[in-house]
Amino acid sequence: MAFLSWSSLIMNSLLAFIPPPGPPLLGTTGTELLLFGLLIGAGVYHARATGRDAKLFLAAAFSAVALFYFLCPEDSAVQQRAGDKVMRGMATLQAELMRAGGAVVIAKGPSVIGAFEFTYARGCMGLSYLAMAILCLLAQPVSWRRRLTGVLAVAVGMTFFNLLRLSILYVMWERGLTAAYDVFHSLGGGLFAAGAFALYLGALYLGAPKAPQLSAELRTQGSAV
Repeated sequence: MAFLSWSSLIMNSLLAFIPPPGPPLLGTTGTELLLFGLLIGAGVYHARATGRDAKLFLAAAFSAVALFYFLCPEDSAVQQRAGDKVMRGMATLQAELMRAGGAVVIAKGPSVIGAFEFTYARGCMGLSYLAMAILCLLAQPVSWRRRLTGVLAVAVGMTFFNLLRLSILYVMWERGLTAAYDVFHSLGGGLFAAGAFALYLGALYLGAPKAPQLSAELRTQGSAV
């Protein structure tokens, strides 16, 4: 027994000197990396298809996203303050939406309170997914008017998308659908990635000016030559 006690003491002393592992890939998740790859691929394709500098977009987007994760990681004060404000605003929006549907709920801080208290966490806001989509849009080699319009569309779209997701989670928990709640909640990262990517593509392609077409007369003259 004494030998085991000494062995345990020595092992604990050795482990105390071993630093804990750092956050993997600057704290990103697999779905965040997947979204980043999709955004870069779509942005490069769009730049090449429209005759713009794809290399410049790649360098600008990669640098902007990397800088964001270096300066504002998940546990940074910036993300914490932003997350707190977004959670409070989202709780107010969700409570208003549910009251419009006839539910008796109130918003208090980062919580929606009805038959139970539904409290948010910062990971439920999808801020990193939104930030990546916005940074890639700002790096896109298109007019600034189109970039800013796209940023606004992505921000509004992600807000309403997450509002719908949180409302569904609330109803599932209220009705005791714990298994469905767990599955739907675990898909949050994938849903954020899919939503951000769809909005990004919409900002790039919907309403984009079309390439000028040759008139029939010019095409006839060109074929005659």
